[in-house]
Amino acid sequence: MASSDDDFNKLDTLSDDLYLQLVEQFYEKNANSFTFPELDLDKKHRLVMELFTRVRSFNTNSINLCLKTLRLLTREREGLDALTGSSVLEPLQKLAGLECSKVDVNPKDVQNVIEAEKCMSNLIYMSPAVQKFYSVSGVADAITQRIKETTATKLDKGIRFFDMRMLFLLTALNADIRQRVREKFHGLSYLFEIINQIMLSRSEPVAAAADSGVTLSNDDIDYLIEILKTLYNLTVDLPNLTHSYAIQEEEEEAHLMRLVSILRELLLCYGPNDEKQMELQNHIVNLLTNMPKTCFEELLSPAVLEDDNGNGEHNGKNMEAINIILRFLDHRITKSEGTKNAKEALLPVLQLFLIMCQSNRTIRKFCRQFILPPLSDEVVHLPTEGQKLRNKLTRMMTNPSPELKTLSAKLLFVLCKESVDRLIKYTGYGNAAGLLYDFGLLGPQYNANKEQYSSDSDESDTESYKKIRDQYGIDPVTGRANLMRHEDPMKDWSEERKIVEVEKLVNNLDKAINHGIIKPMIVDSNGNPVPAESVLQLREANLKSIHHHDNLRASESSDDEGDGGQTMANK
Repeated sequence: MASSDDDFNKLDTLSDDLYLQLVEQFYEKNANSFTFPELDLDKKHRLVMELFTRVRSFNTNSINLCLKTLRLLTREREGLDALTGSSVLEPLQKLAGLECSKVDVNPKDVQNVIEAEKCMSNLIYMSPAVQKFYSVSGVADAITQRIKETTATKLDKGIRFFDMRMLFLLTALNADIRQRVREKFHGLSYLFEIINQIMLSRSEPVAAAADSGVTLSNDDIDYLIEILKTLYNLTVDLPNLTHSYAIQEEEEEAHLMRLVSILRELLLCYGPNDEKQMELQNHIVNLLTNMPKTCFEELLSPAVLEDDNGNGEHNGKNMEAINIILRFLDHRITKSEGTKNAKEALLPVLQLFLIMCQSNRTIRKFCRQFILPPLSDEVVHLPTEGQKLRNKLTRMMTNPSPELKTLSAKLLFVLCKESVDRLIKYTGYGNAAGLLYDFGLLGPQYNANKEQYSSDSDESDTESYKKIRDQYGIDPVTGRANLMRHEDPMKDWSEERKIVEVEKLVNNLDKAINHGIIKPMIVDSNGNPVPAESVLQLREANLKSIHHHDNLRASESSDDEGDGGQTMANK
């Protein structure tokens, strides 16, 4: 039987068999469609109403066909009003086993539960009216109850995935639901337990291999991502908690410290492939940006003496989790540099590193070893040339995106212990000028937070760097050695000629300033650029700058970074 307008107009007169035949033809024809121009709002409404009128008398297979057809209709925004009434939403909630008064914790009709949840997920995502309806009808409460009662039992992977997908959507859209899941149902604890169970269940097959970690399947990672997204929602507004919740601050901080510890273990897990593993790491990084500064110590653990992996140890701490996030940052910059989605891809991980390095000295020192190792003969190239992480972050300092430019510059500034001169040394003044100007750091008061950084240090410059610096000099504007200035153009001049040429230069420069031809700038006491009024004023400012840099070089060995021990190569 071919479907026609007349069939849709006489749905209520068709027998169940003919109705199912019509539905099956529609499904097979439109299985890959996302719009249905042949169905106006009236036809769609009649098709759906008839479906839920008859579905009570259908067998399991017929119900599944009807739900799959309904799922097709939930793909299209136009005409969605036909699917948002209580006569549709209530039966779907019942078929999914998520009635608040009767939660089905052990569904038997698995495929139909999954199809019903798919329909609900699409509708929640597409319609504010459905979001409101399911918020009031207690879908999130029912899901949390099912999670609570099945943490120790086996729930079908499809059902658990869409349970978490809907919980993510509802907690993203409703702050009251977030608070209810956290407080009334202790959702954080149950989600922690699920993550632990997944890692524990996957650790046994590879336990015999000494260098193996937990290997997760595609299904595991897909489910974990939905959990991490839900945890992000549940923790995103923790700084703005109500008073009744804030009185549990110590207990909640302990919860979050436990969460960071779990995320550390999750970072050490392997995926079936690099792409899937990076996807998991991306959501871990997003969630870590919600954590209080006091929790980042949980990303570290005591170093194991037998561990031969020197790259993962620093000051008696196992830094492998930080190492993984550093590699993730490196990979993300390489993949997204110069693309339209660079901002979306890089902001969370840059923000995370900035917070971690500002709040945890051990993490900052380890990151400096990775990102800003002691300079050597690479100073013959510009700081922006190369594929090391320092080069990539320096390039980001001139990115068109204000957010990326500021975050990358701030991160490097913190790694330099907020020393302007050290930042210029690693990046060049030309790249750092934007940050220095924006934050008023051009004057002598450039390190207001110096007291929060350690002053004990080893000499940070390698012998090759010192040799190049002493032989050629380093241009502070470009951050590169002055290789073209190895011969002195005045080497054959007499002292009398030098004096004459200097006087000519001073007179010409003074005339150019007085006639407004040029306006050289100096930095005033507040760190702001102002025009120089005379050559004498320029000379005084230059002498102050030379004196300042001489003092910096003399004290650099004691005021550089306190990073004793073997320096890790920047991979």
